[in-house]
Amino acid sequence: MFKDFPLNCTDNALENVTKIIESNKAEINNLLKLEKKTYMNFMRPLMELDSRLNDYFTPVAHLNSVCDSEKTREAFSSCLPAISIYSSEISQNKDIYNAVKEISAEEGLNQEQSKVIKDMLEMFKLGGVHLEDSKKKRLTEINTRLSELSDTFSKNLLDATNAFEIILKDDNHIKNMPESDKAAAKVQEGYRFTLQAPSYLAFMTYCSDRELREEVYKAYMTRAENNSPVIEEILKLKHEKAHILGYKNFRTMRNETMSCPSAEEALSFLEKLSKKGKPFAEKELKQLQEFAESKNISKLESYDTAYISNLLKKEKLGFDSELFRPYFEKDNVVEGLFLFLQKLFNINFQEVKGTPVWHESVKCFDLLDENNQPFARLYIDLEARAEKRGGAWMNNWHTGRTDDKGNVIHPTAFIVANFPPSTKDNPSLLRHDDVHTLFHEAGHAIHHLFSKCKEADVSGINGVEWDAVEFPSQFLENFSYEEKVLKLFARHYKTGEIIPDELINKLIENRNFQSGMFLVRQLEFGIFDLKIYDKDYSYKEVHNILKNVRKDTAVIIPPDYVIFENGFGHIFGGGYSAGYYSYKWAEMLSADAYLTFSSHGVFHKPTADKFKENILEKGGSNTMQQLFTDFMGRKPDEEKLLELMGMK
Repeated sequence: MFKDFPLNCTDNALENVTKIIESNKAEINNLLKLEKKTYMNFMRPLMELDSRLNDYFTPVAHLNSVCDSEKTREAFSSCLPAISIYSSEISQNKDIYNAVKEISAEEGLNQEQSKVIKDMLEMFKLGGVHLEDSKKKRLTEINTRLSELSDTFSKNLLDATNAFEIILKDDNHIKNMPESDKAAAKVQEGYRFTLQAPSYLAFMTYCSDRELREEVYKAYMTRAENNSPVIEEILKLKHEKAHILGYKNFRTMRNETMSCPSAEEALSFLEKLSKKGKPFAEKELKQLQEFAESKNISKLESYDTAYISNLLKKEKLGFDSELFRPYFEKDNVVEGLFLFLQKLFNINFQEVKGTPVWHESVKCFDLLDENNQPFARLYIDLEARAEKRGGAWMNNWHTGRTDDKGNVIHPTAFIVANFPPSTKDNPSLLRHDDVHTLFHEAGHAIHHLFSKCKEADVSGINGVEWDAVEFPSQFLENFSYEEKVLKLFARHYKTGEIIPDELINKLIENRNFQSGMFLVRQLEFGIFDLKIYDKDYSYKEVHNILKNVRKDTAVIIPPDYVIFENGFGHIFGGGYSAGYYSYKWAEMLSADAYLTFSSHGVFHKPTADKFKENILEKGGSNTMQQLFTDFMGRKPDEEKLLELMGMK
């Protein structure tokens, strides 16, 4: 029913990818020879060929992200040009395009099938099927080079992250740091801190020495200086690509695959939020600055905010995030997340023992339906390692579908994070931020794994507009603050005591602590991302655009040495280019949906069933605007986002 994870997939990766591509090409030629092409005899087999390549290469890419080595890098990087060229060739193939166009007129197509065809015709348009051969060739060259540059950006960033360390001989400057963080940093020479997320965040939050904080902050914010020419070339090529395809700029081109009506509306949406949110952020900053002055810091800097904010929460608001960590032992949290999903959506989780995994801390689970039958598989890899890319993400492996032979293929996915690692003597104890992150990634996972679509290209997260794909994840993360949900799993790792009501109330009361400052920081990133595509800007111009955006949006201006853009992996190393605004656009949808749940009670079965049926099970089979309307009975209300953030 489920395939084992292929631990040896990086062996002969390029040879295997090449064989799959050559086989796919031969089978496509056979499909094109069909005299009477229909959806079932042409589209289904065509999608299955794409799934074949994806099912093989996804584990290769996955290992490169979680087990970085020379071997995984070589395997991954060597395949990128071949895959990029093949993808370009498919999207520029007039014969396939004409066949799909012909099938689009077929009578009796259902909603899923119609959406598959609509999306595929859009893909051909963006692939340049209408272009003359010389422009097609150039487009293929651009796509291949962009793929390589994205990989280079990510590798440069990972190398820079791993290149820095600071060792404190004693704990004089980290006396208030939690013992679990100290234990994770303990080495023979003293305490070692790096730029990997758990270590960096612990240091910036608890180090009392301001000069040391700035030293580590500066190292983090000046990572990957060698990404400057990479950024410049990426933007130059994206601008050229947009022009070849007949678009004013890359931002406009990218909007073709979004649910937001236009790139201009996306920018307007962010700027309106900024105007509404900035007064709240300025008020929060004033409070923080006044508190900083009581700690002998006359001018608050970026490298002070985490440390001073933590002291403010602790001393003035009576909130200490460390009081929660004993109640958030990693395995208990995972178990509680599963129990929550079981109660909400009537499913179960069963651990799969003995199946191959890439690290001893990785666990594998089958998802069981109401009849106790497996319908999906999920791998979770949550602890930070030096060889793992930073951040947290969900990656889809197999897509749930019915293949061209009528076989039902069950979906599989990975949830990856970088939570504090467990040691021989200490379990992995999470911050509530980590719990929030896990719920977020689980939202992505259930969006992919719950799909009941038969057509691969619109099943799970496939076919979902980029600015809507964060909707289910941001929706689910809200439940990490719910009392009834927390009491399912938040128990002391030593005593088994359920988290006291007093702590839960503190968590809920502080949910929107500095929400204005957080909002404008996210808007800064989103607005910057939309403003760098008007022309093929130089790196210096890109840097100045970010500085100008900060003048309008930010409440704290960082030091001049900061080159944040060189580490902005979401847009230069990932898929969020001209789409980072998606987080806020999707958050508007999620806030609206969550407040509906909240008004009916967390485990309100009719609402849960409706959400599962109209959102999670439908994948990308319709536009998210339509699916949202089917669920809510109306269009989304952007005021709900401000309401949830305590800014209404």
